[in-house]
Amino acid sequence: MLDDSLLGYLLLNLGLLMLTATALTEIKPLRTILKRQERSVSNQLLLGLIFGLLSISCTYTGLQFQGAVVNTRVISTVAAGLVGGPLSGICAGLLSGVHRYLYNPAGFTSLACGVGTFCFGVIGAFFYRWLPRISHRNAALVGIAVLSEMIQCGIILVMAKPFPAAVALEQAILLPKMAVNSVGLVIFMGMLDRLNRNLTFELVEQRSAALFVAQECLPYLREGLSNREALQKAADTVRRNLPNFQVAIADREQILVASGMSLAGQPLPDFVRQAEESRKLSVIRNYQGERQSRRFQEKAAIAAPLVWDQRAVGALILLTPTGPNLILEADLLTAESLAQLFSSMLELGELQHQVDLRHQAEFRALQSQINPHFLFNALNTISALCLTDPDRARETILVLARYFRQTLSINESFVTLSQELSNVDNYLFLTEARFEGTVHVTRQLPDDLERLRLPPLLLQPLVENAIRHGGSSDGHRYVDIRIEQDQTRAQIWISDRGHGFPPEVLAKFHDPDDPSYSGLFNVQKRLRSIYGDQCVFDIQSTDHGSTFYLSIPLEPPTAAQTLSEGR
Repeated sequence: MLDDSLLGYLLLNLGLLMLTATALTEIKPLRTILKRQERSVSNQLLLGLIFGLLSISCTYTGLQFQGAVVNTRVISTVAAGLVGGPLSGICAGLLSGVHRYLYNPAGFTSLACGVGTFCFGVIGAFFYRWLPRISHRNAALVGIAVLSEMIQCGIILVMAKPFPAAVALEQAILLPKMAVNSVGLVIFMGMLDRLNRNLTFELVEQRSAALFVAQECLPYLREGLSNREALQKAADTVRRNLPNFQVAIADREQILVASGMSLAGQPLPDFVRQAEESRKLSVIRNYQGERQSRRFQEKAAIAAPLVWDQRAVGALILLTPTGPNLILEADLLTAESLAQLFSSMLELGELQHQVDLRHQAEFRALQSQINPHFLFNALNTISALCLTDPDRARETILVLARYFRQTLSINESFVTLSQELSNVDNYLFLTEARFEGTVHVTRQLPDDLERLRLPPLLLQPLVENAIRHGGSSDGHRYVDIRIEQDQTRAQIWISDRGHGFPPEVLAKFHDPDDPSYSGLFNVQKRLRSIYGDQCVFDIQSTDHGSTFYLSIPLEPPTAAQTLSEGR
């Protein structure tokens, strides 16, 4: 009957411990401490203090029995080491052990129980690294609890006097304590595990929501912080998907746009400036900026910095309702996640802008390199034709004007094969007017000239090079243009029937960093910049002529592909 009463009291003691632990895990600062994966010294000491106080509470709720205090102190003390690490276990064990001795110094088991309680913390600290690697976790926890009780039993039998009283005590309490504390340790650690899982699920939900919103904002954020209209659409998108938030986006000087509040155009509030300077979240839990509203509601203001290249360029500002039933920490996670994703998107947009500027600069450089001698020779040809064939001279002038207008006014990144061949035809017409009767061009073209989109002024330098260096011994110049298309790629061959290139010149062609031949160098450089590994460019040369081979995708690469290739 006595054993049944003792077992029932231990179960009651266990229930009180679980109730206290459950209440503690609902305290937000404690939840934050428990969820940390990396345990600092201060974090471990704080957890040791908390678990030590739990262990002390078990002493006060324990059962006075045969000069001892029977309780569930082992659970919280061992758990301190298992959860918080070595310092937590030792701190909790020392704190609770000293208290146990001072609680009743005259008791014949007080010193032994104090030493045993300290050992509980040491045992938890010992198994801190070992427990996560065990597959049968609950069985291991039962074993740890049983081991702890056996060590406590041994310490009492060695230190407590008189020995017969110690034996009688352990005969009465050992098995009930083993049973209750083993189950209690499993339940207690399970509670903490569920807390961590719930925190993980909460984090995943917030990250998922932020990712969904960020994906919808991507088309607008690519425009950067300078496009107010696009930024306004991004802010409206956030508010539409997260209606509890009022949203604003700022740069380093002012609020650029706002949705749901009237901050647009105002200077930066201090908390926003603080977030940008520290590159950390800045929070005002009782924001006073919207009190002019007739339906005033307590709000928190969150400023999350927008960062790229290790510097803050702006901030995402969220106003969110606060109250007893609302969890601000979840909103902080949402703000932080959104700001991180927005920062990445703005940075990608800036990188793409830089890529576009570089492509434009390369193209403008190519346009500026149109050979002045070609224009001089064309004008001389026209001058001669004015005397011999005025009609053809007039036609040549029109073609020359069309050629330069088309060449110098191109602003698109990619043109159709039809447009590119039109430019090549204009060039060939002017060249044939100069080398009358000696330029022979053959073409093998696909039926659909609109499928392939390629960078402008890509083929004309290759054709020009074939004409300049492809003269045969009889003074004639033969150029063969062959283009084939399959489902995804285009293959282009431009061949001449000249004497080929000397080996040293050919070696320079194959060196992507040797600009000796500016036309071919620019072609290779542009292809590498635009297509990366998606492009194949090769030059084959023999004594009977040379062939320029080019293989590119039918569709131009997207901005994401361009950035992922590191171009």
